[in-house]
Amino acid sequence: MLNRYLGSALGLAVLLAGSAMATTPALPPEYSAFRLAYRMSYFGFDVCGDTADGKLYRKALAEKVEHCPFTPAAKADFRRWSVEADIFGAADVQRYIAEHDKLPERLDEKRVACRKEQATPAYQKTIALLAGYGKGEVPYDAVVPDACDTKAGGP
Repeated sequence: MLNRYLGSALGLAVLLAGSAMATTPALPPEYSAFRLAYRMSYFGFDVCGDTADGKLYRKALAEKVEHCPFTPAAKADFRRWSVEADIFGAADVQRYIAEHDKLPERLDEKRVACRKEQATPAYQKTIALLAGYGKGEVPYDAVVPDACDTKAGGP
């Protein structure tokens, strides 16, 4: 699931350069993949008009981080960072769209392909898991089954 959002990391970095999300100090490598997936979820869900599922995914991801064997300080740092990401992430995307009337070319193409992606079995499975998670019927680790030591850009 984390890898779903890792492919567009460079596009996100370009879009958010200079923002609070891009200037936040780097997290320890052991959970940088979780931070990257959190950021990319705005483009996997929100940009495609699926903000509610994006919020559920980010909630499950944050819950996963809380259950991983990271230090209390690392978990607190992720919590602080995620609040900042939620404040600035969607706002940065919306501001860019308002200023340019579209996303950057490589991301605008992604938005055009949303319907195709949303029709895939993998996306539908994710949406079903998020619906169950939202009802309290599916645990966070079913939504985010990745190991706690998943590395950004890993397989």
